[in-house]
Amino acid sequence: MILKFKDIINKHKGKKAVIVGHGPSSNQYLDQLNTYKDNGYIIFGCNYWYNFYTCCSPHYWVMANTICTPKTEQIQINKNDAVLLYADSVYSREIDWIKENIAVDYLPYDQRHFNGKKCSVCDRVGCISVLNPSRLTIQEELQKYTGFDLHYSSGDTVALHMIAFSILMGCSEVFLLGLDLNYELGYAKNTKNYPVPYDSFKYTDSKGKNILNDINIIINSAKKIGVNIINTNRQSGWKA
Repeated sequence: MILKFKDIINKHKGKKAVIVGHGPSSNQYLDQLNTYKDNGYIIFGCNYWYNFYTCCSPHYWVMANTICTPKTEQIQINKNDAVLLYADSVYSREIDWIKENIAVDYLPYDQRHFNGKKCSVCDRVGCISVLNPSRLTIQEELQKYTGFDLHYSSGDTVALHMIAFSILMGCSEVFLLGLDLNYELGYAKNTKNYPVPYDSFKYTDSKGKNILNDINIIINSAKKIGVNIINTNRQSGWKA
């Protein structure tokens, strides 16, 4: 069933959330995710999460790139019980296919068309989101929800949207696992069958600095409404 933002706003009010990235600092936590889930934590996973942990599926599976898509992951999506949160501004040509082939609840979101305006790829791919210019992006939804004076950018990593969703759902504490922001460190559990990164950055690169700026906006947005965000990697070169 298709969901809208009104269906998820404050859905998990007061609960704790775990944002699961795939950096190696998450190794010590991955086998415990089922325990966190049993204890009421809301788990947000992304992309090829099943290559990194199989003890449980996340509550929410977040997608926002052109490689890991609802179509490529149909079998995994339909055999797990995670709600799919996907950027239809990326998968604009899969809207009808998703309606017919995705069996779980799903929420399409926009992360490109601020103020209902066209993005840089609209003329090339025909983004579905411009058909509904009154719809807010996830960044604008977060800004509206928290009342902060800025919103984060279109996003260079899906982790940003994972954190934003956890705040919108009313979680009071958000724990960041494996958001090392440094592909030079490799992946959690040294996964051998994981695809070659389609992107590359570390927090000191220009893209990494942009991500850190976005994270700071999200953190300050969260602080405005009393939400605490914790980076579990104490040796990280960046701080939450």
